[in-house]
Amino acid sequence: MRKKFVTMFVVVLTAAITLSACGSSNAVEPKEAANIAVNTIIFNKDVEKYKDTFGKSATDLQKNNKDTFIKRFAATLKITDGSMNDDIGGLYDAYTKRAKEVTKYTSKVTNTDAKKPTVEISVNGLDMASMQAERLADFKAKVKADPSIGKDKNKSAKAVIEGYKTAIPKAKASKKAVQVKLNLEANKEQWKIKDGENFANNLYRAFFTSTAQ
Repeated sequence: MRKKFVTMFVVVLTAAITLSACGSSNAVEPKEAANIAVNTIIFNKDVEKYKDTFGKSATDLQKNNKDTFIKRFAATLKITDGSMNDDIGGLYDAYTKRAKEVTKYTSKVTNTDAKKPTVEISVNGLDMASMQAERLADFKAKVKADPSIGKDKNKSAKAVIEGYKTAIPKAKASKKAVQVKLNLEANKEQWKIKDGENFANNLYRAFFTSTAQ
């Protein structure tokens, strides 16, 4: 009788541990995690969900992403003294606003590994390539009106920024989608984005220019 009781106790204890283990994971499904990441990074939505899902502040993430955008865009203009950071920051805001208005995305899990799943995000981002001819024509017109623009890097940079400010609000969503991979790693009851900064940069590229890395 004692042996039978011990056996039953072990069975019940094992079952309880199993149920406890199954119920301990409160992490959202990988696809939902991907949607939360995109909505927070690009559309400034699901901010609280982002913190619950990834354990990090969305506010800090968004500030860092904007700062990175400003730094990289300034580098392409060869303006590194910070004098045009506000203007470039305005471009970031314009991109985000237009992306909210016209872009779209879908997501699907392509690797179902419980601890290291992969989600593919298909993005129909802003078709900035179709605006390039217009921006170039606008820049040439400005240089023709004021030849010093072509010789002064600050004036040239301002002209480029103004061209983007005019073009971005008119950009339409690309008919062709580009793919961005999100690699997740299980982190207790949350997820961790593998190489998060690179993922965010690829996501911005996809939504803001409809191009892949």
